[in-house]
Amino acid sequence: MSSHPLKVNHLVIVCGHGIWLGGAKKGWDESEWLIESYKAGETPTFIEHIKAGIRVLTHDNRAVLVFSGGPTWKETKLSEATSYYNLATANEYFGLLPDSQELAEAGRILVEERALDSYYNILFSLVLFWRTHAVWPEHVTIVSHAFKKARLVDGHCAAIGFPLDRVDFIGINPPGIEETPAPDQGGNGGLALSEHAASVKAAVMTGVSQTLDDWVKDPHGVGEVLAGKRRKRNPWSIDQRLFVNDNERRQSGVQTRILDDGTEALADGKVQPWAQ
Repeated sequence: MSSHPLKVNHLVIVCGHGIWLGGAKKGWDESEWLIESYKAGETPTFIEHIKAGIRVLTHDNRAVLVFSGGPTWKETKLSEATSYYNLATANEYFGLLPDSQELAEAGRILVEERALDSYYNILFSLVLFWRTHAVWPEHVTIVSHAFKKARLVDGHCAAIGFPLDRVDFIGINPPGIEETPAPDQGGNGGLALSEHAASVKAAVMTGVSQTLDDWVKDPHGVGEVLAGKRRKRNPWSIDQRLFVNDNERRQSGVQTRILDDGTEALADGKVQPWAQ
């Protein structure tokens, strides 16, 4: 492990939602992407997520940018995280980060390639930050869809035990979805679908509501429903343990439990080192 003289303290997580396979259009043509059919039209939003993360890094010399997401498709072993990194590099960081190579070499641009859902986007990224810089972040910024804020912040960060007053969230929604000013009205959890996209997105948003309910019932995602979804997203059998061995686990100070399926989860009711 290595520490950086800037004493980094800010973890910026860009959550992956698809895989850019490469191509002459540098991500601006959706045919270059591997995505689920219901995500059609969303790839420009993924690029905006990447740009948002880069902007945070640009304005904070103590920040570490992590692209997070595993290889979730059997068609390629390329991970979501590495594809986002490749896209940023291919586009020369959109002119936002002239010293990108230097920052990457300093461990301030990282790829986290094991997360198979949004909970582990956060948890694996926390561990990667510590593994790279030998400290836990004091502050976290998460970049994802705006409609996922309740799940990612109020759900995952609370379950992981990261203090919510030290969490920022940058939400950029896909086309056809916008937040309403009154999130407690109606069954979409504060979401309204623009009329032209309603027929495409309605079923998806029903699934979003159900997924939020699943996480409320199972905050660490260890039950069959959520763990089963991760297994389906793991065609390459990527190791889901948080640490490489018992020695690293002890050094981290993180209290965990190994589950029956060999995956690793946080121990319930324990104060973790990033909260101290």
